[in-house]
Amino acid sequence: MVLVKMHWRCLEFLFCRVTELSLVVHQLWSSNNAGPQRACFFDSCAMPVPTKPPKASFAFAEVEFELLRDDFLAKFERVHARLNLLEAKIERLAKNGDVSESARMGDGGTNTCGITIGDVAREGHEAERNELTLPNDQSEERTEGTAISVIGGSLGQTIGAKTDLTGITCSLASVAEDPEDQLGLVSFSESAWTYPVVIGLVRAGVVEAVFAVLLLLLNLFMQMAFMIVILTPDFLPGDITEQIVFAKQWRRSVAHDHQNLDLASTSLASRVCNGDGALIVSTRQATLLENIDSYMGLAIDAFEPDFFQPGVLLSVLCILLWSLCVYKELRSILHAFEAVRLLPRSARTILDGNVLQSLSFGRYKMLKATYLLRTAIAVSLLISGIRWLAQTTSITELMLNAVALNAILDVDEFLFAGFTPMSIHLAIQRLEPMQMKYTARRNKIESFFLFFVLLVTFLVPYLVLLRPQADAMLSVKQELCFGNQTFVVGQNQQSQVIFGLVTEDIPEGGRQNSALSPIERAVDIHKFADPHEEAYYIGFVQSRNAFEIERTRSMASEAAEFNLCLEQAYLTEGGEWYQDAAVGALTMFRLRTAAAVLGRFDHITNCQQVADLCNLPEARLLRMVCGVTCECSNPFASGWYKVLYHGCSEGCLEMARQRLASEDCKDRPMDDTWIQMWDDYLPTLAHVLGSGIYQSSAIPYLEALVAAMKLGGCATLKQPQFRNLIGTQTSWCEGDPELVRPLAWTCPESCDCTAANGTSLPSYCPRSCAA
Repeated sequence: MVLVKMHWRCLEFLFCRVTELSLVVHQLWSSNNAGPQRACFFDSCAMPVPTKPPKASFAFAEVEFELLRDDFLAKFERVHARLNLLEAKIERLAKNGDVSESARMGDGGTNTCGITIGDVAREGHEAERNELTLPNDQSEERTEGTAISVIGGSLGQTIGAKTDLTGITCSLASVAEDPEDQLGLVSFSESAWTYPVVIGLVRAGVVEAVFAVLLLLLNLFMQMAFMIVILTPDFLPGDITEQIVFAKQWRRSVAHDHQNLDLASTSLASRVCNGDGALIVSTRQATLLENIDSYMGLAIDAFEPDFFQPGVLLSVLCILLWSLCVYKELRSILHAFEAVRLLPRSARTILDGNVLQSLSFGRYKMLKATYLLRTAIAVSLLISGIRWLAQTTSITELMLNAVALNAILDVDEFLFAGFTPMSIHLAIQRLEPMQMKYTARRNKIESFFLFFVLLVTFLVPYLVLLRPQADAMLSVKQELCFGNQTFVVGQNQQSQVIFGLVTEDIPEGGRQNSALSPIERAVDIHKFADPHEEAYYIGFVQSRNAFEIERTRSMASEAAEFNLCLEQAYLTEGGEWYQDAAVGALTMFRLRTAAAVLGRFDHITNCQQVADLCNLPEARLLRMVCGVTCECSNPFASGWYKVLYHGCSEGCLEMARQRLASEDCKDRPMDDTWIQMWDDYLPTLAHVLGSGIYQSSAIPYLEALVAAMKLGGCATLKQPQFRNLIGTQTSWCEGDPELVRPLAWTCPESCDCTAANGTSLPSYCPRSCAA
């Protein structure tokens, strides 16, 4: 090994000396004819020597010298390459124990190698004869052994008068081999980027070479195009922090709009935040919430993440996976460049068999530019890929995006495997790996650097990109769903008053059949029914106009339209329209719907099945259908809700008036019905005005009114402070058409309904008082 290094150093020294002596030769040729010397100089050379015309000019002599000098340098570089092979051979022999200790010169001191130029020539010639077998058509390279002789023999003898080269020795400080140093092999990758190494050196036609160049350009175009697209801001997913503003706008404008109530009276906010899959509006917000919950590992009603956040963890892993792919590419580029840089330079690239001996200066520059371009593309893809993966909020798309990024780096390998001409394909596959030495110091530094890079790859994306994004996701969910979801609002454009409605909440686990609203149940039952059969809950109309009229009709208008007391006329045996098909079509679906609205989904056929529901504030439709059972036709029942506004039909109220006409025009004594009516007063007000009535400053007055009515009966209506309904000019005797029927029906005397004074009878007084 040391012997070869000594030869190498001596050869380098010889090259410097030859360069100096060339100037001397140039001066000799310039000053005289130098014909015999040149003949002597070239006689021993086994190569053709250009001859000078008898009367050549000085310019021809100079050109001739330059040609010979260039040819000599080319031969010299080939010998340089052969010594590379010799060094590699000796190292292999040394590993096998075939080199003697004397050849290794292992004494570790400073040694002087008495290697003359002739020795160098013999070593080169021996390596030429024993190690290399050249093809027959490389006749030019077969003269390289003789070229050594030219250097060691003729050149030294010819110029020996000026400088004695035959006695040159080189002093070498022996290199103590570190046992921890290692030799590695750097293989040529099977990639489109390797085309510049072999194009023009292998037996490939012009078409194959041109096609390979086109593939290389296509590879460059595709990877740069991908890089540009990924770096484009429009390609990246939207910044999640921007969604915070959009979430605020959605929550205060759309989420609680009364127009977005569904059939179950559920607000849009409740539906979106509970993952309703039947949404046809605000689907973007629903998808965003679904992605946030899966990314952060949150339950539907949770707003604080646990320690385990699957999206963050998967993002870190995908970013690490992508970074490892790029680092692999960068490391292969670095090793290839280092190996290529160690190859000797020559006027032409030498590929001896499958071994790359040397590189021309032009090819070396081209390869260096290729490596720099690959590095720039890889680094750009690394940065843009990390940003892309970090901003991906869909946990299902993270792995797909990571795999897609890796495919971009493999474009060169895809082109090589699928389209490379076989002559170039096989040449690249057969290229022998290049050797590169790895010192122990380099290995330690490289290990520390790679550990630092891995640590930065893990921490920087997490701290700079993922952690802020996770916080932004939580803020988006809080803006979309935190707080009260179960209300809607609307504004009366005429009065400019804003009204709100408390909506239904979605039960945990979603609405099951038992939790369906009546209108949802109506649709569910009828969706597979025969269109010609009678609907269970639905009353069909014949036109769109009629549909809109019926849909928007008020309860008072609906009740006033029925001149019949339906229960008395149709459901009671002996009634005027008992079991009539036409009246039944108007009555039975209303009866079933009235029960369903109040939560009774049994098969209802008569009013007695739902009698216990009559006094509920929401039982408007039930009072209209079951006017007798709900005591709309009883003039002495509790007066709350016994009005058109709350469902008592005009027909049933007329029955009450007719019965009242047959009674005496006298105040009725207090009974349990009267007491119960005033016990229900405050709860009735709370239902109409809201529960805030209990915190009103009017509560003492209301309690005093209730106590007085329960104690004094009808006579209390004569007291001025208790004569009118609170906050109005309407008297109790007259009644409130939206809340309570006239108390004059029960207390005609206290309400001054007698006709003794001869004045006209008020409309709210019993007809019997006019007698």
